[in-house]
Amino acid sequence: MSKEFKILIDRLQSDPKFIGDFLANPRSFLEKLDISKEEKAALLSRDVAALNDLGLTTTQAAGALSGAHSQRCSSNRTTMTFE
Repeated sequence: MSKEFKILIDRLQSDPKFIGDFLANPRSFLEKLDISKEEKAALLSRDVAALNDLGLTTTQAAGALSGAHSQRCSSNRTTMTFE
């Protein structure tokens, strides 16, 4: 797995704007990144087995592909308090 792909997967699991940009047009979004053809193809085809072959766990692959994220997914979130 390339360093760039690792960064991409991390951001697809924590950065809502980044996730939205990816989901809006995955092919165009990935063309701008310096990742391999295999990495792009695995994401575009939503192929968990191929993502596993690239070094992701099934949980990482499912998380990156789900798009069902919120700020709660990030470890960089602020804590809300209720009074």
